[in-house]
Amino acid sequence: MARLWKFFGRFLRHKRPLFLGFLTIPIAALLDVRITVMIGEALDRMRGASDTEFLEGLFWMVLLIALVRGVFRFLQRWWLVCVSRYVEVDLKQDLFDQLTRLSFSFHDKSLSGDIASRLTSDVENIRMFLGPGLMYVAGALVMVPAALFTLIGLSPWLTLSMLLPMLAMGLGIQLLTPRLHRHSTAVQEKQAEISHIAQESFGGIRVVKGYGLEESRARRLERVSAENLGHQLGFARARGLSHAITETSHALTFLPILLVGGLALIDRTLEVGALFQFIDLTFKVFWPVIALGWMAGLYPRALSSARRIDELLGEQPEIRDPEQPTAPPRIQGALRFEQVEFRYPAAAAPALADIDISVAPGAMLGVVGPTGAGKSTLLGLIGRLHDPTAGAVKLDGFDVRRLELATLRRALGYVPQDSFLFSETYRDNVQFGSPEPLTDASVHELVATAGMAQEVARFPAGLDQLIGERGVTLSGGQRQRTCIARALAREPRVLVLDDCLSAVDTETEARLLENLRRAGSGRTLVVAAHRLSTVKHADEIVVIERGRISARGTHAQLLRSSDWYRETWRIQQAREELLAS
Repeated sequence: MARLWKFFGRFLRHKRPLFLGFLTIPIAALLDVRITVMIGEALDRMRGASDTEFLEGLFWMVLLIALVRGVFRFLQRWWLVCVSRYVEVDLKQDLFDQLTRLSFSFHDKSLSGDIASRLTSDVENIRMFLGPGLMYVAGALVMVPAALFTLIGLSPWLTLSMLLPMLAMGLGIQLLTPRLHRHSTAVQEKQAEISHIAQESFGGIRVVKGYGLEESRARRLERVSAENLGHQLGFARARGLSHAITETSHALTFLPILLVGGLALIDRTLEVGALFQFIDLTFKVFWPVIALGWMAGLYPRALSSARRIDELLGEQPEIRDPEQPTAPPRIQGALRFEQVEFRYPAAAAPALADIDISVAPGAMLGVVGPTGAGKSTLLGLIGRLHDPTAGAVKLDGFDVRRLELATLRRALGYVPQDSFLFSETYRDNVQFGSPEPLTDASVHELVATAGMAQEVARFPAGLDQLIGERGVTLSGGQRQRTCIARALAREPRVLVLDDCLSAVDTETEARLLENLRRAGSGRTLVVAAHRLSTVKHADEIVVIERGRISARGTHAQLLRSSDWYRETWRIQQAREELLAS
């Protein structure tokens, strides 16, 4: 319980409703027992009574107690279940915040379906166990002793014989708990895998259909579903045995009451009212005991969920704010890479080495090189998507590791290779990059700068056109230009474009770059590209090969000094001429 108790601390943040909720439990339970005792005593009184005048008072008293008990039952559920819902919301928010803080290295190795499962079913398992579950336990801890105390006063031997089936039930459930825990954990893991396969398949449905691999994906889901079915059936068998033991024990409890109590009634050693109390309190005792059995079945799932959520909350981001951050004045946009080296975990060689670059405020830097040379890695260092293993990246002379992440990234507009858009309106996708809502005029200006004005004008709903998931309703070039508009919405001092013009034609590319230079006067522009025409007019171009700078200079200088640049330019120009002819 230690792991789960830590989560119960979240319930203690809501002390007042929690205290009031638990306060109603003993009151409602004791009133429940009191009703049974009053009716039992009335039955004995009626056997020897010569009048029925007392029945009217008994009727109104039982009615009053029943109404008060009902009110307390309602308040008990209202306060305690509401607290559990507050905890659910807080825990999901903490998990989401943690996921957004964690570095790319975590997300790269995690399955989206597994993460979704932790945010949903795992949180619900903990809520049910520590919310309604503990409410049932608290009710049982009051009802059972109160009822047994009453029954022992009537007949100790009958009470003892009634307890034997309950003890057998507790032993049986205890023996089943390890099996329940094993199968519950396996079920949750397989459900997460199923969720991941479904999300991945539907998110990449065009690729799946394009390659005609619908049956392959279906077979993969079928295989995992079969494994999940095996664990589900194992869990169902264990749960079935648990229910069978519970129900059988419930039924067997009435045998000693019938036998021992019946004989005592015949011998006149037990009154009818006392026998009624035994029967009624047995019903009222056994349902809390059944709830304990339900809790025993839920416990393994809650424990497994707590472990999975603990693992997620315990993950430490590799990239975090410094303990004593530097607060720079207004950022101008000067960049400096000082002997930067970066090595991916477990990599045999560094992805970048001996990188030394200076970019003046408002200048344009082009980064080119073969595929896999390290261009994206270099650009990722600017916004601390990862940190260098040696050297330093500086913004306006400040090591970016000394700046608050919010300050650093607020100064940057980053457009990655993956042109990701949200399943929202076009307007919302553009103003996602802005800390404040934008006017229609501002959005139209950004769209025009990104070269999307004509396309947006043709949308049936204009700026309010709903974009499909991941921007699936737009072409590759439209997605890229929309992402550029989104980056410009935050008015960055440094705009970083990571090969995000590959899907537009050369004419649109030239017009877009001209718009960026005109609209972003004084803004530093860092562009990584495979197409050399993208960086042709850059103030400086660096050629990266195998993680190192092999050449640098202007376009004209590199045509003379770099064999790779000259040959690549020749091939690309020949391709453009061929396409134009």
